[in-house]
Amino acid sequence: MQRQIVGKHAEQKQLQSNILQISQEAKAMKAKYDDVIDATVGMLHHEDGRVCKFQTVEELLMNLTDPEMYAYAPVRGTKEFSEGAFEWVFGPYSETIRQHFFYSVIPTTGGSGAISNSFYNFNDFGQKVLIPNYYWTPYENFAFEANISLKTYLMYDENNQFNIHEFQNNAHELAKEQHRLSVLLNDPCNNPTGLCMTDQDWKEVIQTLNDISRSGVPVVLIHDIAYIDYQLKPAEYSRDVFKAYLEMDPEILAIVVFSGSKTFSMYGFRIGAQIGLSKNKDILDQFVRVGDYSVRARFSSVSQPAMNVIGKIFTNPIYRDRFKAELVVARQLLKDRAALFVAEAEKQQLDMLPYCGGFFISIVTQNPNIFQDLANDHVYVIAMKGLIRIAISSSNLKDIPNLVTILKKHI
Repeated sequence: MQRQIVGKHAEQKQLQSNILQISQEAKAMKAKYDDVIDATVGMLHHEDGRVCKFQTVEELLMNLTDPEMYAYAPVRGTKEFSEGAFEWVFGPYSETIRQHFFYSVIPTTGGSGAISNSFYNFNDFGQKVLIPNYYWTPYENFAFEANISLKTYLMYDENNQFNIHEFQNNAHELAKEQHRLSVLLNDPCNNPTGLCMTDQDWKEVIQTLNDISRSGVPVVLIHDIAYIDYQLKPAEYSRDVFKAYLEMDPEILAIVVFSGSKTFSMYGFRIGAQIGLSKNKDILDQFVRVGDYSVRARFSSVSQPAMNVIGKIFTNPIYRDRFKAELVVARQLLKDRAALFVAEAEKQQLDMLPYCGGFFISIVTQNPNIFQDLANDHVYVIAMKGLIRIAISSSNLKDIPNLVTILKKHI
């Protein structure tokens, strides 16, 4: 009889489809064959294959003092990072949010750390988080680690728009079933689909959460904004998603998940923030209490150099303006690739889900062997249930016509 060394709660732990592992396999194949197309991992690359790093970030990183580079970071972060993150995330709505909400910013190990802590602290074991049926698969790992699971609803309606009625029905049903409601929405620029919800969608989401909260059920909104800085819409409108927050019921806790990894291309530094908002001070105090504890208990503190670099950009107008100018160029890379992909898809009559920004384009498929069929033709994507995710963030313009042709062949 085999000796079981792990605890019973860990017996089922096994990564099934590790995106980073698949990406490594694609890189290994690309080293052997010139025609390999790697559209797997969500990192922004230049046309020549180099990671799209920002010069402002690079210069600040190279000029950090020894304490800024090597010392432990404070658990609660620096004021420059925390207040700067709040200003950056909410943009023109920052002052309005401050007037209406109590808030706190907790630095985390990327957006992943923020989501993981939120899953763990704001659900009872065995409960479910409500999420659309197309989602970033590591959410499953965060849920299992937190002793909870995911309940999905159909993300799209018959017009390929956000399915607000499915959301409403499932939210009320889940709240009635478990007397608590935790909702996760990855918007704008959903990973994997590129969907951006409309202002009306958000008004109706908030109204639904308000109705449930007013019935006496604790409600938590986890809002993953990882790709907020990579929308197709003009930058001055990129924060309009937060207008709906102002109507939020006082008893609701909103947790905004910021990813410094995506915005600043500091993927390996693992830097992000868990921003708690509530009109009720007691609820916000609870968020701070359990958040601080989990940071210390799980990863102690975040990356000191990343926090200091981003803090300097947030608080120094010269650095901030330089970085914003670089971000415009980075967004244009995505826009050019998306425009070409859409044009080629139309030529090939390849149906794709609507794209309005972010690192990914998705295509619905009924082919259960789609991953292997594409790999046989030296194309690597991420296959999900009924869907393939194409990372245009790392796809060269010259490869896109051939990529679409091969996709059409196997879809």
